[in-house]
Amino acid sequence: MASILIVDDELVICKSCKKILEQTGHIVDYVLTGKEALKSVEEKKYEVIITDLKMPEINGMELLESVKKKRENVDVIMITGYATIETAVQAMKLGAYDYIPKPFTPEELRSVVSRVLEKRKVIEEERLAEERDLIRFEYTMPGDLYYLPEHAWVKIENSSLVRIGIDDVFIRSIGEIVEIKLPTKGKTLEQGKLCAEIKDMRGNIHKMWSPVSGEVLEINQDVIKDYSVVKIDPYGSGWFLRIIPSHLGEDLKNLIHGTPLVKWWLKKELIQGRKAKYVMAEGLDSNFKYEIARQPGGENITHCFQCGTCTASCPVRAIDERYNPRKIIRMALLGMKSRVLSSEFIWLCSSCYSCYERCPQDVRLTDVMTAISNIAVREGYIHPLYINSLEILKNHGRLYEVSEFDNKIRARSGLPSLQEDHETVKKILEITHVDTFIKRSKK
Repeated sequence: MASILIVDDELVICKSCKKILEQTGHIVDYVLTGKEALKSVEEKKYEVIITDLKMPEINGMELLESVKKKRENVDVIMITGYATIETAVQAMKLGAYDYIPKPFTPEELRSVVSRVLEKRKVIEEERLAEERDLIRFEYTMPGDLYYLPEHAWVKIENSSLVRIGIDDVFIRSIGEIVEIKLPTKGKTLEQGKLCAEIKDMRGNIHKMWSPVSGEVLEINQDVIKDYSVVKIDPYGSGWFLRIIPSHLGEDLKNLIHGTPLVKWWLKKELIQGRKAKYVMAEGLDSNFKYEIARQPGGENITHCFQCGTCTASCPVRAIDERYNPRKIIRMALLGMKSRVLSSEFIWLCSSCYSCYERCPQDVRLTDVMTAISNIAVREGYIHPLYINSLEILKNHGRLYEVSEFDNKIRARSGLPSLQEDHETVKKILEITHVDTFIKRSKK
């Protein structure tokens, strides 16, 4: 149940929206002008405001700006006509959550409200989890993408071809997906108009607006065959369409990219009171998870759905709360290859197999950590402890002194005494090129 304010200069629309939303248990007020809306916002705390874009005196854009100054954490949904689609897209860039084109059905209204409330719930759950010190999320924002905030993204492949997909925040607010409908090849799309429909398990249909205009050249069949691809890798293998853009330059002006994107996200984080870090990742490697999956023991890494069982059962985590196996897997799935391989935490796994026994998805985390460590070694990311051990072995022919006590124990067991044999060890190290191995390690 949420507190919702409807703002529209048409009384019939206000009453209709109120009736539709009250049927689902929400508390709904309505006003007919922007001035009345600002007064209501001062007097009462609303989670969601649904406002018409075109109104006399104070229009929807002006109301959005004023509301965000007074109540930054309020989600604003725009009601718009065909002629104001471009303005609605610009409104999303300025902080509106979404928009509903007129005429709309009761189901369309309920779906967008359901999604915005689910988004708020997810954010609050993550914030509380952070306060309980259970998780530390790091979200990535691929630097080569243009965004329709919390909705869709565009990747420019060349001057005549772009790839588009759904935003991580959007897909996480839907819940379990039961159907994805994408346009057919050759279909012409317009920025701000329908691009994809996603049906959740409750029967709600969520509409994704196209971030650019153009002709559909290719549809990602992997997404149609397996909906989980979208949730696992929304910015990589979970892309939706390849499009031949019709006027890309103008469309990109309505999207967010680069530094403004980082500022936009950081502002959202401050508003929501969360501590999660956002990383501008220019070089995400979408193939990294598949590289891990090709290693013995890493086969099931893509099955992870971030339930956190591994972290909760980890004995190392009990000693050092910074160690978070789920976070490492999350970063690997996102393609943060260099961050994962250079992390000291991949070397801390105690190989107790507690997580292995408890994982509902059969992600063999202990073996996954070994697979990641092996890749790290090949790439030159080696923990200093191991480098130091190799250098000691190289310089002294042994890692520790053999004492008389050790040899007495060996003698009682019928074993020969250990003798120093530095030259033999040295030859072995030369044959195995340990020097080269040490030199190419990334400090």
